[in-house]
Amino acid sequence: MGGGIIEFGPSRVLFCGHPMIDICCHVNQDVVDELGFRKGESNFITPEVFRMLDERVKVESRYPGGSSAVTARAYGFVGGDASFFGYCGDDELCDVFVDCLNDYGVHSLVERRKDSHTSQIYCLITPDAERTMYLLFGASHLIHPESLPASVMDEYDFYAVNGFTFANSNVIGFTHAMIDAALARGKRLITLLANSVCIRLSGEYLKPIADKSAYISGNIEEYLDLYEFKEREPLFRFFEERTSGETPQHVAVIITLGEEGAYIICKGERHFVPAPEVVAVDTTGAGDFFAGATLYGLLNGYTVQQAGAFGAAMAGDIIGHMGAVVTDGLRAKIDAMKAEFKK
Repeated sequence: MGGGIIEFGPSRVLFCGHPMIDICCHVNQDVVDELGFRKGESNFITPEVFRMLDERVKVESRYPGGSSAVTARAYGFVGGDASFFGYCGDDELCDVFVDCLNDYGVHSLVERRKDSHTSQIYCLITPDAERTMYLLFGASHLIHPESLPASVMDEYDFYAVNGFTFANSNVIGFTHAMIDAALARGKRLITLLANSVCIRLSGEYLKPIADKSAYISGNIEEYLDLYEFKEREPLFRFFEERTSGETPQHVAVIITLGEEGAYIICKGERHFVPAPEVVAVDTTGAGDFFAGATLYGLLNGYTVQQAGAFGAAMAGDIIGHMGAVVTDGLRAKIDAMKAEFKK
């Protein structure tokens, strides 16, 4: 049914990345135009621009974020064994971040840095529900090749590489050190493309890592840019080929298409996942939540179609309100889905 079961699990995944606090506000399009950055993407700003935003917009909410951490939270919330590592400042925002990881069932390996502050992102949401992000970095980008011992990978089955973890030479060194530690121990890789800006800035690093990953997740624009395809159909056939045969290059490839739904390509076939029927309020984190929940299903004994259903349920819950946090009713929905799938 639905492509069959790929991995029976349980699968332990280590996620590493940049702990962030998302500061959310609704704004008109003219505010984004005034700032002059790319709409719908992540933009790096100075403390001066950050202070200007403090004065220019009305803050509506603050939530823990960061692409890798959000994916870990989704994996943990649905029931997966996930851990997250990153640096925060020695401040109250670190407490908020770690408490959120714990609430979602993620084991925190977060370390506090007394010499810095927790990184923050202004998330400006325009009337079309699209989020444009403005990043002020702090402790998150101080990770380096010696931040974790290679032996940490003895405890996990997969290492998840995120497209944002190539921000500077030390972060790049950390990412490659963790990849080497995983592969040297016979563990496998997951690549999360994360954002189109990651492809533009870090595609030269991401592509060879994705090429040796068991699982890849991203949206259609990210794949088209990274693999230099102009049309979707040749891209789909490309991954059908790569997931075919007795020794496929990839086990499964997750491709999201926004409001059109998603495809999971595995064993040479593409499996369609319908988009959730929800009015979009804020699409922030939807792709990360979809990836985390879908990966949980693929890696822990569910069929491909069931895995996609987990992803759609989580993404649908997230986009229906502001902020990358789940609603109170999602736990019961996920539990009911599990009970139905295991009949």
